[in-house]
Amino acid sequence: MQGTERVAAFLLSLDAETAKKVIGSLAPDVVQAVAQAMLELPASYDEPGKVEDLHRALALSLNGKKRLRAVRENELETLLGSSLGADRAKKVIAGIRERRLQERPFLELEALDPYAVGKQLAQESVAIAAVVVAHLAPTFSAAALNAFDRDKALEVVKRVASLTPPAYPVLRRIAERLVARLAKAAADPRPSDEKTRLKTIAELLSNTTPDMEKSALEAIQADNATAAGAIRELLFTWEDIGTMDKRAMQKILGAVDTKTLSLALKGASAAVEGNVMANLSQRVRDMVKEERELSGAVPLSDVLAGREEIMRSVRALIESGEFRPSRGKDDLVS
Repeated sequence: MQGTERVAAFLLSLDAETAKKVIGSLAPDVVQAVAQAMLELPASYDEPGKVEDLHRALALSLNGKKRLRAVRENELETLLGSSLGADRAKKVIAGIRERRLQERPFLELEALDPYAVGKQLAQESVAIAAVVVAHLAPTFSAAALNAFDRDKALEVVKRVASLTPPAYPVLRRIAERLVARLAKAAADPRPSDEKTRLKTIAELLSNTTPDMEKSALEAIQADNATAAGAIRELLFTWEDIGTMDKRAMQKILGAVDTKTLSLALKGASAAVEGNVMANLSQRVRDMVKEERELSGAVPLSDVLAGREEIMRSVRALIESGEFRPSRGKDDLVS
């Protein structure tokens, strides 16, 4: 049991009065979730030893070694305020913040969306962008550079390699100006990534019925044939061949010649090659191996062309309804 289910089981194991006190200490949204879990709790929680295990785990959690965690600035201010007073706590926090900014003058930027920061930096000169990138956390900088065009990103990286950082007051002025500009640009919509969007559509369609998938693809095809083609490729990829069952494999391999197979299998993953070879007769398997050895090294374009020919056969079977990758990992063949 996890999460609210554990809490629900624990409360049901207590006497009514104690359970009432515990529920009274929970946040309203937590109470709602726990109450729902109580109604849906499986009967298995009442198996012998289950409740004892639950109590034991809770006792270990409460009495075991405590782990440290990073404290947020507002939590620290509340903690200090309760012991030092509000005014003194604010002064301490201000001093801490100033020391942190001395070490990381662009700290405020790292609390923002890296793409948004990068989008703003891309409008700055290479010199300014390089100064900022050099002072941000490496992972944040890398994400921000995704908003640059390739050539400017390379210029910025080269500039960082030979950068002489300006004085701290200059760094802070740059940071404050960027934060102000980002605040004004916060309402700008982030452009969608077409590749990610198409992948999401493919994932959604892969969990629908065959009729729904076909209708959706036909509708997309009518508006954008390129996008429809890309989605079809994402719905069934070359690597998926490694998971196909025997009937589906034999249906597809029956229409592919040995030369195409020998090319397509060069550099293929063990799963794909193993599944293909396992579904060939010994005679054809030997022919594929022989042709692959005789051909030696071949251009990657030839390998990709061979794979694409096989994938066209697969997609033709899918579109005709003769083969359908199932949604439960069992391929279906008519």
